[in-house]
Amino acid sequence: MITRIVKVKLKPESHSEFSNYIHHFVKEVRSFKNNHHADCFADLEENSDYHIYTIWNTEGALNKFLKSELNLEFKQKLNNWTVRPYSAWTVENIK
Repeated sequence: MITRIVKVKLKPESHSEFSNYIHHFVKEVRSFKNNHHADCFADLEENSDYHIYTIWNTEGALNKFLKSELNLEFKQKLNNWTVRPYSAWTVENIK
C-alpha cells in the first residue's frame, strides 16, 4: 500500500470554503480505482493546519490520480487557500 500525505496551512479567510470543498473532494477520491482510503484531518493544536491522507494499492494508481483532472483542480484551489505551498510525502508500508 502507498500512502500520500498532504499538509496544508490555510489562510484564515479560506477555512469555510476549504471545509465545504474537502468533503466533496475526499468522496470523489474514494471513488477512484485502486484507492483504498481517503480522509482529511484537522490538527488539534494548530487550527489552520490540515492533513489529507490517501491510500492506494500501487504507486501507479497514485500517479494516475496525481495527473487527474480532480487533483489538478484541487491543487489550483489549494494555491488560493493556503498561506504557503503545501507539503506532501509519499510513503509505503514496511513489509
